[in-house]
Amino acid sequence: MEKKILSCKGCPNKCQLEIEIENGEVLDVTGNRCMKGYAYAQEIVNSQENEL
Repeated sequence: MEKKILSCKGCPNKCQLEIEIENGEVLDVTGNRCMKGYAYAQEIVNSQENEL
């Protein structure tokens, strides 16, 4: 399992997200104060997978 930490850009809160990733899929997102943070994490992980 891989963990990434990044600042969310989904809304003005700029939450510090901790994303757990396994086999290119998001397993869990913590630190988000709204669902936009979860969606942002999915978007980032999916875009990084497509770049490989």
